Amino acid sequence: ENPPSSSTNSDYPTCHLPPPKSCNVATYTLVIMSHTTERLQTFMDPLIPMVDSWPGLTEIIIVWNSPREKLAELEQIADDNQRKYATQLLQWDEDASHPLRIFFSLDNGLANNLLNRYHPKLKPKNEAVMYFDDDGPFWSRDAMVYGGLELWKRNSNVQVGAFPRNVRFLSDRMKLLEKTNLQQSIDIVVKDVDSYSGESHATFTPVCRNVTRDHVEYNYFTFPDFAGHVLLPSGT
Repeated sequence: ENPPSSSTNSDYPTCHLPPPKSCNVATYTLVIMSHTTERLQTFMDPLIPMVDSWPGLTEIIIVWNSPREKLAELEQIADDNQRKYATQLLQWDEDASHPLRIFFSLDNGLANNLLNRYHPKLKPKNEAVMYFDDDGPFWSRDAMVYGGLELWKRNSNVQVGAFPRNVRFLSDRMKLLEKTNLQQSIDIVVKDVDSYSGESHATFTPVCRNVTRDHVEYNYFTFPDFAGHVLLPSGT
């Protein structure tokens, strides 16, 4: 339970009920993150009916986590079908009347990171933001717009909805990945951020206090990728 507010602890996080609401919001942004042309058809085919029939969808941001040339230099795409979809995606991006735009992460100083979909540099124009993974599942309009968006309007300070990944670490590759990322998480705690990454990054660091009133900082750049697989579900 949070301590009562006073002049000495007015900055202490406080829960407020009922939750904040944004019932007047009528439009939203859809964010899809990808890094390979192999998945273009998977997420672009569902996008076409969304643009035509989902009420309130006024912006689509494709977060591209690979080098720009992997998408933009069409002659380097060997597969004919992938090249066709890459061409279409680039045309949508160049069409000012189309709601889709491409955010090239590396061009904006970001590395390939699962959390890029949340980065403030995306600058979505809507208060409400909807997320899908590039390989789905792509939930229906009823689920996402008439269900999920309406739920968010009534709890608009949190992310609502969830379809978490099934991460069981059964294969040798996944067991090694679990061990590596667990050590990485430990290293994040005991090492300086700059020395750990080998680079200096601007940080996106919300600060709060824990129950013992110590400052707790969450650094955007050092959130373990494997945790992102579990905590950042599709269809939110």
